Amino acid sequence: MSQPFVLPETQAVLDLLAAQPGPHLADLPAADARAVYHLLGDLFEEPADLSVRTLDLPPDNTGLGTPLRAYFPGPAQAGPVIVYMHGGGFVIGDLDTHNAVCTLVARISGLRVVAVDYRLAPEHPYPAAHEDCLAAARFVAGAGAVLEAPVEGIAVAGDSAGGALACYLAARLGRDTVRAQLLIYPWLDATAADEGSYRDFAEGFLLDRRLMDRFITDSLPAGTDVAGPDLSPVRHPLPAHLPPAVIVSAGLDPLRDQARALAAAMAVQGLECHFLEARGLIHGIATMRKALPSGDAVIRRATTIFADMIRATTA
Repeated sequence: MSQPFVLPETQAVLDLLAAQPGPHLADLPAADARAVYHLLGDLFEEPADLSVRTLDLPPDNTGLGTPLRAYFPGPAQAGPVIVYMHGGGFVIGDLDTHNAVCTLVARISGLRVVAVDYRLAPEHPYPAAHEDCLAAARFVAGAGAVLEAPVEGIAVAGDSAGGALACYLAARLGRDTVRAQLLIYPWLDATAADEGSYRDFAEGFLLDRRLMDRFITDSLPAGTDVAGPDLSPVRHPLPAHLPPAVIVSAGLDPLRDQARALAAAMAVQGLECHFLEARGLIHGIATMRKALPSGDAVIRRATTIFADMIRATTA
């Protein structure tokens, strides 16, 4: 691989992280890794948009086993609702690590957003997260009373492992239910094939091979069909009923080629897809927007396109 292009803001983040003492994130117990993820957000992420009202929906209120958080960019109005799944390799992340980006998505789209606090591995390995998000999406589709106005279809969004979950929901529910999907550097191949960007960015760019191996070990039990369509959709023909998509990749991300592959497959099948690549940036831009303003601009642009796509399918 030739020397990759690295933006100065990216290099500053990488230098700061490299100077920090302590073990690699992949070597920490799950609870400690989750705490570090929160600290990274405190350091690198923009604050939440306080103009967006939030409403926590505990399991007792929904009948689900999963907490939800609803976001209202203004008075509730009938219309589609975006269901957002957070990233973190199915092991780390929660409603709070992605609170700020959910307020951004709500404000830019002008739509209600519901974030899903799905169960995490290793305590709850595959398929727990997939089951939780599917149940949550079906709940949201009929949750007009809880969300203060009728729900007229859903859209799905997520980053990293959350992008994988959003892609799974889009494939499972189809465009009759899911109006559009926003996939931010999604994890779309769980086979850990040692090729392309997965090999080229195996170390030195925040998300690395060690951490990916940890996520795979924790979340995918022995005997799991890691090459199957639920976990590795880019290795299979795409369902014809997929809703339109906005797909974001990062240029210095081990998962970059997976996002490119999905966008190319959708184009070949004549499915609407808008692809944006954040050149010179790393995995994690959706929750590092203060430190990576170029990434913030990409997320804002992708969300704007996503919102326009939802409106076009609603009309």
